Amino acid sequence: MRGGNEFREYPKYAIVGVGAIVLDEDRILLVKRGSEPGKGLWSIPGGVVEAGESLRSAVLRELREETGIEGTVEGLYDVFEVVIPDSEGRVQYHYVILDFLVKPLSRSITPGSDVDEAKWIRLDEALSINLTKTTRKLIKRLLTQGVKVILRY
Repeated sequence: MRGGNEFREYPKYAIVGVGAIVLDEDRILLVKRGSEPGKGLWSIPGGVVEAGESLRSAVLRELREETGIEGTVEGLYDVFEVVIPDSEGRVQYHYVILDFLVKPLSRSITPGSDVDEAKWIRLDEALSINLTKTTRKLIKRLLTQGVKVILRY
């Protein structure tokens, strides 16, 4: 994770992030988050878009940094917002996240320094592990509605 966490907490504006939905038949690629928000929870690989970086480049960079896997972007799957207040009600984190379907070019995982672990897990088994709320919602949607991109990218 480049840039650290200093600008992410109590941001002045929403931060743009990307997520990589990487599927291999009935399995999904998940990472155990190594930093807040969601430290210790499982989610899809992803992170913040750097200034001047395209969304496509950002999602492929984050996938590579967190898992060692190369991929190709197939399309946009969903856009959502994460707003997390602190105990006083102030906005501690605010992200607008674009999740992309990414076709893996390899399957061998090498976890990056900003994740505690990375693994392939069957979609139907993923709901039994400690997921972020948004990843749980995503996996339920994949199981019930399947894989449909909303925009070829």
